Amino acid sequence: MYTAPRKDPRRSSIMGADRRPNPLRYVNLKEWDDGAYGDISFQESQPDSLEEPWPYRFQNGDSVWIHSTGYDWYQGKIAGQPKAAQTKMGDGLFWPVTYNRNKRRYAAPLNGELKPDTPAIRKMLEEAGVL
Repeated sequence: MYTAPRKDPRRSSIMGADRRPNPLRYVNLKEWDDGAYGDISFQESQPDSLEEPWPYRFQNGDSVWIHSTGYDWYQGKIAGQPKAAQTKMGDGLFWPVTYNRNKRRYAAPLNGELKPDTPAIRKMLEEAGVL
């Protein structure tokens, strides 16, 4: 008979008990190295789908689209400076976003959950039935 391993309460986080905490840390953008994602070919490309991780550098006040985990895409605004933490694609930037009137959270373009509000992204959202 299979018995599931006991969960260690010290490893729980707001993201779920099965995940290790992913602490956000201060980052100096002038010194931050985007690594391979800083290459001009990434900056000029477009994602093929809404869920695709896509490196992008935002500015405070930029209009964005944020995918709230398990929910829809919402229009929002970048509300401050980013912090660094692990993304699906390695170390990356998490941007503070305000959306849906009074919600606020950090989201990462390298997790595929944050996109700039551009005509190409709006077209993808229309094709997906979001707009």
